[in-house]
Amino acid sequence: MAEKHTTLAQLRLNALRTKSEVLALLVDALEGVQVGMTVTLPAANWVSNTQAIQNASLLADDNYYYIVCPDAASYAAGCSAGLKADNVTTDGQITFHCDSTPTSDLTVHILRLEVEV
Repeated sequence: MAEKHTTLAQLRLNALRTKSEVLALLVDALEGVQVGMTVTLPAANWVSNTQAIQNASLLADDNYYYIVCPDAASYAAGCSAGLKADNVTTDGQITFHCDSTPTSDLTVHILRLEVEV
């Protein structure tokens, strides 16, 4: 059997090419699976205990579920206000409701998960 001569530079190039290919596959596989966003609910924007927020990552699609939770600094105020969110039924928009109007701005984290239905 013939002896193969491979330089260190050739091995490094092959390793980098493989690493790039693997990273590209991972990015493609995970794209759209989960997206996190943070929104602010200004205290002044509540109308009849309702407020709509705009964000391009919000998609009205049965393949996406949304988990909504106030930030740690807004958690107590959000809970005492009875903060809750509707399902996303319009692309780019989510509507929040509260039982009592918060007196301060609330920061809310939203996690979009892709699911099989």
